[in-house]
Amino acid sequence: MAPRHGLMLSCVVGLLSGCGPLDTPPAPEAWRSDSRPLAQVGTVRLDLLFVHGVQGCQGSRERAGGALDELEAAVAAALPARVAAYEASHPGTTVVVRTARTNLYTAPGSGIQPSDSPNPLNMDDWEAGDPGCQATRQGEPCTTAYEWRYRLAKEVDRLFPGGTNVVLVGHSTGARAAFEVAANVGAGGVGSQDWGVQGRIAGVVSIQGMIDSLGTSKYNVVGAASFVTTCKKGEVILGYGDSCAPGNGWCEYAGNVGAFPAADWVARNKHALMLTSWASCSPSLWTGYSDGSLPFDAQGSGMAVGTAMTPAPGQTWRPSHGIKYGSFCHGTITSASASGHAQAVSAARDRVLDWLFANAPAVAASGSVTTSSSIAYNASTPTYAVGTACAAGRVDEGLQVVGLCKHPGFFDGDDHAIAASELTVTDGPDCTGSFKWTQRHDSGNKHAATFWWKTQSLPEARGVVATLPGE
Repeated sequence: MAPRHGLMLSCVVGLLSGCGPLDTPPAPEAWRSDSRPLAQVGTVRLDLLFVHGVQGCQGSRERAGGALDELEAAVAAALPARVAAYEASHPGTTVVVRTARTNLYTAPGSGIQPSDSPNPLNMDDWEAGDPGCQATRQGEPCTTAYEWRYRLAKEVDRLFPGGTNVVLVGHSTGARAAFEVAANVGAGGVGSQDWGVQGRIAGVVSIQGMIDSLGTSKYNVVGAASFVTTCKKGEVILGYGDSCAPGNGWCEYAGNVGAFPAADWVARNKHALMLTSWASCSPSLWTGYSDGSLPFDAQGSGMAVGTAMTPAPGQTWRPSHGIKYGSFCHGTITSASASGHAQAVSAARDRVLDWLFANAPAVAASGSVTTSSSIAYNASTPTYAVGTACAAGRVDEGLQVVGLCKHPGFFDGDDHAIAASELTVTDGPDCTGSFKWTQRHDSGNKHAATFWWKTQSLPEARGVVATLPGE
C-alpha cells in the first residue's frame, strides 16, 4: 500500500458498505447462556482512531497524521479475515469497522492560546504562565496539556459523528492524551473535565505510551539536570519524533503531569491494552531499561495486564506493567526507515487485533507480599494464596508473579529480579491462585524478597468486540 499522509478515513469492513455516521443509539446489553450479548444479533460498529505522538519541527507537525499510517494500513488489511471469522462464529452478527488517523497539530484548536504564540500549530510551546493566559499549571486552558485533550475529543466528534464504540490507538504522547480524554482528565485529575466523548469510547490502546510523568526522581535521566530542564534546553533525545526539540509546554506536560490514574481508570471501567518496549537504543535519555525516549515502566500503569521487572536507581529493581510487544526503540513503529519497523508494525497489529476479536484480559486483583524472614538456599517461602472471585460476567485468565530478591548487609546493592524458575505459580479457580519462592541461586546466604502479583480475568465474551452493543 502506498504511503498516506494527513487525515484519512478508510475502509468499512463487514456486510454493510459506506462510511456514514453512526447515529443509531446502542441497544441495551443482555447476556445469553453462551455469554454473547443479545444486542449483538444485528450490526456491531467499531471505530479505530490512530493518534500520533509529539513532533518538534514545523514540517513534522504538519505531517503528523501520517505517523501511524503503516500500522493503520496493516490493521485494515487484516480486518476482513478477522471480521469474517468472527461473523462465522457469531451467526446473525455483522461487524462494521472504520479506521481513521488524526493530526492534532492541524486539527481545529480551542482558540485559547498565548499572545506570544498565536499559531495553533505550536500548541507544544504553551507553558503555564505564558503572556495573555491565566493558566498556572498544565491542563488549564492555554496550555499544551489542555490543547492535546481538547483537540483529540473534537477529532473523535469530527471523524466519527455518532460513533458509540470508539477505540483510541495512541503512540507516545497520543497514548497519554487518549487515556486522559477517556477518563475525563482536567487540571484537577480524573473526572475534573468533561470532554464530551467518554460514553462513546470503548477502550484505549497505548503503544510505547508516555503514560507516567517523567520529571520525578523515580526515573534517572542521564546528566545532572532534571528532565524538564533538560527538555527545555533542547537536550531531549531525538527519538520523540524528529530532529527538533519539543516545545517548552510539552516539556512541562511530559515532566509534571502523570496519566497513571487515567490509565487505571480506563482499565477498570472500559478496555485497555498497554503495549510497552525496551531495547538497546542509542542515544538514550535514561539509565536502566528504556526505549531511548521513555523509561520502560513509564509506559504502563498498575492496572495494565502484564508485569515484569526493571532496574531502578540505587541498584535495585521494581515492577513494571504492561505487555512487552517486542524490543523496539521509541520511533521504530513510526519510522519506515528504522531497523525493525516492519516487525514493530506487525507485532502491534497482531496484539491489537487479538485484543479486539479474541482475548481482552484485565487485572482482576493485584497486590504485593514481603517475606517475614530470609530464605536459606533450597528453602521455600510459605505458599501465598492470592486473589478474589471474578467479577460478574468475567472468567479466570491466570496469575502473574514477579519478585525482588533482597541481598543483606554489604551485598544490599546486589538486589536482583527473581528468576521465573524459582517461582512456583499455580492458577486457581475463579480469579484466585497461589505461589511460593524456592531460593536456589545462593548457597552461602539467606535472602528476603518482595513479590508483586496480578490475577487476570476475561469478559465471558472474550474479545472487546464481543462486549460491544449492537444495533
